[in-house]
Amino acid sequence: MIDTYATLESILNAKEKRAQRQQELLAHFGEVSLICLSLTIPGSLKLSHSAVVIFDIALREIRLLLEREALTLLAFESTLAISGAEAIFACQARSEGLKRLTCKIEEEHPLGRFMDIDVLDAQGKILSREAFGYPKRRCLICDNEAKICARAHVHSYEELHRHIDASVQKHAWKQSIALWCKRAMKTEVELTPKPGLVDQANSGAHCDMDISTFYASIEAIVPWTQRFLEEAYMYANEEPQAAFSRLRRIGIACENAMFEATRGVNTHKGMIFCLALLCGAIGRLKARNESLTCQALQTEIHVLCAHVVEEDLMRHTPNSAGMRFFKETGSLGIRGVAQSGFALVFETSLPFFRECYARFGEENALKQTLLLLMSTVDDSTLWSRGGLEGLAFTKNEAQKILHVGLKHQDLDDALKRFDQTMIAKNLSPGGSADLLALTWLLSRIVES
Repeated sequence: MIDTYATLESILNAKEKRAQRQQELLAHFGEVSLICLSLTIPGSLKLSHSAVVIFDIALREIRLLLEREALTLLAFESTLAISGAEAIFACQARSEGLKRLTCKIEEEHPLGRFMDIDVLDAQGKILSREAFGYPKRRCLICDNEAKICARAHVHSYEELHRHIDASVQKHAWKQSIALWCKRAMKTEVELTPKPGLVDQANSGAHCDMDISTFYASIEAIVPWTQRFLEEAYMYANEEPQAAFSRLRRIGIACENAMFEATRGVNTHKGMIFCLALLCGAIGRLKARNESLTCQALQTEIHVLCAHVVEEDLMRHTPNSAGMRFFKETGSLGIRGVAQSGFALVFETSLPFFRECYARFGEENALKQTLLLLMSTVDDSTLWSRGGLEGLAFTKNEAQKILHVGLKHQDLDDALKRFDQTMIAKNLSPGGSADLLALTWLLSRIVES
């Protein structure tokens, strides 16, 4: 849904439904005021990544306002649609006071110019900014009146969207990265079909989880991704080993939140490890004003993980599948991948994904990249379920399908057959799924 262009009809329909819903709420509650939030996003791309970030920030600012002023919230509705993001707050408060407060958000927040916060009184009248001494809305880029620039087409849609993106990167990069992390996890779990993995068609080789379990897990994890970023940014001068320990402590808290949301089911433990390291590296690079290039991220992750194999695998009694995998086979598993700075991702799966994406589109590229990872990764999840035989079988079958180079429906048919075999053998390539999500995430955030 994000980054999908809206039709004029859908935009007009959304406007009509919004007006209708406003009247319904006013009729239901009587003497209330409404805060109606939408975004000032030009053109037909109403729900861009940056727009969702701005919308989430605007929601938080309005909630903080209501809490700070001790105002009673009677109803709240929020919608993310191709036609745009919008929300309605029904409040037991004087509309004049609300308008003054919401105008302050629009005027004082660094992203306020992109927020359109209307206040309606109990009769449904929209209060104007000018009545409270505020100027008419300014252009998103310059200080001219917005309507003047719009009518004269002073700025192209491309220029306006670049400005919105740049503003988000300047003022809300942590929220933006956190949203990319959320989108990466959703992209992975919704990819269908996937051999042995939870997707939109079935639960793969898992009897204790389905896609709704993953959605709950993702919602629990996302707030912690911003915590990884904030802590790494704040303590950017900390020695790498101390920084890794700090990230691990936050990661354990994130795991606990995941287990609480999933009622004890391990949906994303490996993904949390990957996100902690990536977000930690991003936070440290941002604090030093360094660009998020592949080389810079790979180096920073390698520095953070310099001792993880020695500390985790060589000095401790095995208490996880990854540790037992190392003790019995000598494979370093995900810790080895991490200590290399995720070289497998940066140097193999990411270039492969980008090449396939250019040729076949995103969905096909994701499926082929999953097969590439399954044919390459020493996945402790596979080993714990099927031993070395199951691991070897999965690698070989994935390589066979990948080697043939199937496209579209033929690829889906092959993946469905592979899925049934993996389910019958109780095999699930969870480690490869995590690295696929990481590959997609990096494709969206790295600068080169």
